[in-house]
Amino acid sequence: MAAARRYWFALMVCGVLLALSLPLYLTHGQSCHPQPSVVDGMSMCAAPVSSPVGILNSYHLAHPREVQLYWLVALVCGSCALGWWYRRSGEGWRVVACVVVAALLAGATMGLTWAGWSGFHSPSAWAESALLIVFNGATPLLTIGPALLALAVVERSAGLFAFAAGYCGLAYVFATRDSFGVLHSLGVSVDVMSDPSGIRQMLNLAIPTAVLLIAAGAAYCVGVLGRRRPGSAP
Repeated sequence: MAAARRYWFALMVCGVLLALSLPLYLTHGQSCHPQPSVVDGMSMCAAPVSSPVGILNSYHLAHPREVQLYWLVALVCGSCALGWWYRRSGEGWRVVACVVVAALLAGATMGLTWAGWSGFHSPSAWAESALLIVFNGATPLLTIGPALLALAVVERSAGLFAFAAGYCGLAYVFATRDSFGVLHSLGVSVDVMSDPSGIRQMLNLAIPTAVLLIAAGAAYCVGVLGRRRPGSAP
C-alpha cells in the first residue's frame, strides 16, 4: 500500500481528536465596547498575548480538568485507532514510532506537571519554550508534530515530513501567540481587544485542526491517484 494511502488516516485522526476537544476551549466572552470595563482601576479588556511558555494558561480555561482528562483518553483512543488502521494495511510496525513518541511526550508532560517543574529559567525564548512540556492547553497540539515527524521517517515520505515540519512551526505559533493577534497580523479584520463569543482560545486549536483535516483530505486524494500508479510513493 502506498504511503499516502496509509498516513492520511493518521492526519485525520489527529485532526478529529483536536476538533472534538474544541468545545472545552470555549471561555466566557467579553467585550470592550462601548467603553472598556474597569475593576479596581484595571481594564478587564483582553489584550493580545505572546509568550514562549504558552498562552493558553494566560486566560483561564473554563474546563481545565476536563481538558486534561480528554487528552489522556484521546491519546489511548488515537493510538488504538492508528494501530488498527496500520495493522489492517499489513504494515502495523510502521506506526510504532509515532505512538511511542506521542506516549513519551505525554508521559514527560504528566511527570513534569506533577513535579511542578518551572523550566530552565533562561533568558532565551527557545529555552523558555521547554516549559510548554508542562501541561498547557496547547501541549496536545505540539505533541502531534513530533509524532507525525516520526511517522514520516518510518514511511519514508518526503511529503509527510515537509508537512509535519511546517505543522510544528504552525503549532508553536498558536501555542505561544493569541489567535486574534495572529489573524490581525495577517491582515484579517478582527477586534483584538474584544472576544464577545469567547472563542479566541478555541481558535488557537481550530486553525491547526483545519490544516490537519485539509492535509488528510489531500493525502487521501493522492493515495487514490496512487492506486493507478503503483510505482509512486508520495
